[in-house]
Amino acid sequence: MAIRSVRSRLADARPPDRWVLAPIVALCMLGMLMIHSITATQAFLNYGSSSYYLLRHLQWLLVGAFALYVFSRIDYHRWRRFSVPMMLVALVALTVVLFAPPSISPYINGANRWLRFGPLQGQPSEFAKLAFVIYAADWLSSKGETVRNLWYGLIPFGIILGLLVGLIILEPDMGTSLVVIAIGGSMFFVAGAHLLQYLGGALISILALAGLIAVESYRLKRLTIFLDPWRDPSGDGYQPIQALLALGSGGIAGLGLGVGRQKFGWLPEARTDSIMAVVGEELGFFGTGLVLVLVLTVAIRGYRVALRSSDPFGALLATGITGWIVFQSLLNVAVITLTVPFTGIPMPFISFGGTSLVVLLAAVGILLNVSRHMREPDPSDERRRARRRNRRSRWAVESEVGV
Repeated sequence: MAIRSVRSRLADARPPDRWVLAPIVALCMLGMLMIHSITATQAFLNYGSSSYYLLRHLQWLLVGAFALYVFSRIDYHRWRRFSVPMMLVALVALTVVLFAPPSISPYINGANRWLRFGPLQGQPSEFAKLAFVIYAADWLSSKGETVRNLWYGLIPFGIILGLLVGLIILEPDMGTSLVVIAIGGSMFFVAGAHLLQYLGGALISILALAGLIAVESYRLKRLTIFLDPWRDPSGDGYQPIQALLALGSGGIAGLGLGVGRQKFGWLPEARTDSIMAVVGEELGFFGTGLVLVLVLTVAIRGYRVALRSSDPFGALLATGITGWIVFQSLLNVAVITLTVPFTGIPMPFISFGGTSLVVLLAAVGILLNVSRHMREPDPSDERRRARRRNRRSRWAVESEVGV
């Protein structure tokens, strides 16, 4: 009976929103081009094949595309029954990362962010983002109006969010922590939180982040370097300066795909966290502008799915997934342009990496499924749009005849 009901619901569903999928595909294709441009020389010198990193990325991209297709076919309502188990698995995995031996949780680039089982290696924090979005959407939608209550809304939600963010900060991973906070804040706001509670929660988050910066010397140093990176050009200021040099040398049209120079040992993490600097150098303002337009398209269409969702759970899912993509993209660009203090965060769908790409594409699959169950547009809205189209057509005709 349950299987028949799911099949009938899928049969009645509309096609997924192609304007959500199209910019995601474009970003993935651009990512493949940039990864090959950045890694071809290094891959040939180290592995004898200029396509080594590209093929590895392509493998993960195919896995992610399969996950996107499968998740887009699963009725998003079914994720509610898995919200608590997924959240528990995420919390356990984040705890294991902190206490497991190096053979399981390797110490890489000054952090314990990975779990390794034989040839497989992944970041639990990436899975934790998806688990949190599903759990928060289920939890907030079940609260209804009580989410505006301090004791039933803000405090328990703050404890859940604080526990997750605390484990991620201990890795340490400030960039991912900021993204999770932004996701949680946007979902809590859309769920109907009282404005004063929302502002209070935001203030508490800011004070907590300020405290974390103050107690860790390296975070405080990053803040001072952000204010003046040339104070330590060969130390902590090195990566921000090289990123700015890459962006500045690209100009309007860029030096050309594959012609960039900063990727040859000058720019650290060029294929991951700093890939947008190489985009700016090789494709210029037009290339970086194109990326931002694609992200903006995802934002507009994703939030449109949330507004027209058939139920609060779907609206919150769409809000969380869209916010995840948008906030992480904007944070990566802000870091590269030195708009905010430097922190490591990959650019969604463009940076090299397996776990982030696969989990993000799976999340997009859920977003596409939510779009298949959107409400029909309000007839009054359609009439208003028709009147605007008629006015534009009449204006165009009058302009041609010189009226």
